[in-house]
Amino acid sequence: MELSALQNAPSGTAAIEDNNIPGTRFDLEDTLGVKDDDTSTQARVWFRWGKRNRLFFDYFDPNHEGQATLSQPLVFHGTTFNAGETIDTTMEMELIQARYRYHFLNLKVFEFGLGFGLNQASLRMNLSGSSTGTETLDDKVPFPTIAGGLVIKPLPGLHIRAEADWFSGSEGGDEAHFLDYRAQIEWYFLHFFGVFGGYRSVHVDVTTEDFGSADLTYAGPYAGLGVKF
Repeated sequence: MELSALQNAPSGTAAIEDNNIPGTRFDLEDTLGVKDDDTSTQARVWFRWGKRNRLFFDYFDPNHEGQATLSQPLVFHGTTFNAGETIDTTMEMELIQARYRYHFLNLKVFEFGLGFGLNQASLRMNLSGSSTGTETLDDKVPFPTIAGGLVIKPLPGLHIRAEADWFSGSEGGDEAHFLDYRAQIEWYFLHFFGVFGGYRSVHVDVTTEDFGSADLTYAGPYAGLGVKF
């Protein structure tokens, strides 16, 4: 089991529509002022059976806020916010992941595996205008991924880990691209307890007929504690 905190600020653009009312494309930082750093929770539980089978469950929950004065009108989820209006934004993204990997190589100093994952990304955005009021987007997108990972073990208890999950596909008017990768150094100075740190990037690019499009990236360094049972 691992529990860590990832320091990140989101970047990207989106255009949120509703009932076929096109949304205005906006930039999170430039348009809405969402540029605060957040210490986001990451959690992982993993299971191992046999020498080659691995099962991982991951949770990631970044939350951000921003404030800006609009220089031009903004249509968000069917609501028009006027130029000159001050907008307060709250933004919550939740990523739940389950993945299986089969380790084709499982050597004393090196492991490598491939597999697949099932994921759900949830996005909730609240825009509160100084004169218009509040409009909310709350949507979920499930999707599969191809999963890969390798571990280098130069010393007992010291591991260098790299992982990636990827998906790209379309169906009808919906299209999604996803890339989640991390690089991590971990040191289990006790057999059951250790510390780790690394860098992670989560990129989600989704276009759906339900809510429009969003192209978002969360990235930054992280550190945490690990426990083995």
